[in-house]
Amino acid sequence: MDAVIEYAMQTPDGAWRVEVVRRGRSRWYRIRHGDNELDWLSIAAVHRVLGDAGIDLADLVETHTPAGPAPTGPAPAGPAPTGPAPGDARPGVA
Repeated sequence: MDAVIEYAMQTPDGAWRVEVVRRGRSRWYRIRHGDNELDWLSIAAVHRVLGDAGIDLADLVETHTPAGPAPTGPAPAGPAPTGPAPGDARPGVA
């Protein structure tokens, strides 16, 4: 079974990207920044990593990532699209 990106958000400049990833019944977070990828993170770890970089989770903007296999490698750069897509939700984000 392949991992699927359920939701993604990123800094307005696209430099940092946080993905909610699911495989079967397991759900975790992935952070991408440049060529670096941190996988299998808890939400507490996401807060800590972003906080250490001076980024508040509230400053991230939604990016529309279609459901499908969760690719590995560098995150796409560039600004996020604006506005929510119909039916978008923020699983795992309080």
